Amino acid sequence: MASKIDPQLAKSLKQEFRSRNRAAGEHALKTPEGQNLNGFFIDRETLESILKNEKVDGIHVHLAKHPDYAGKPDHVNTLMVSGSARNTEAGAATPFVSTGDTYTNVYPCPPWCD
Repeated sequence: MASKIDPQLAKSLKQEFRSRNRAAGEHALKTPEGQNLNGFFIDRETLESILKNEKVDGIHVHLAKHPDYAGKPDHVNTLMVSGSARNTEAGAATPFVSTGDTYTNVYPCPPWCD
């Protein structure tokens, strides 16, 4: 299970990321609207769609280039989310593997969240 974090520490860590991202200038992570990217909002429908698969133990979250900017020099990124299940292969390199469907174009913050 993931670790719960103190709300004040979480706020401080998010602010540190935002400050460093702003300082990166043209290399900062951007939203499709050109704002500095702070995070993402993943809607309940997407999460429930993934979690309804009984084989899913959790969710993989990957940073990726935004599909509308593929092959372009822009620093516009998104998340890709997919269900994951325990990797039962002998000598597996990772403890979890994707179960199939991958979702992208989750909502960037800003403007979808603070």
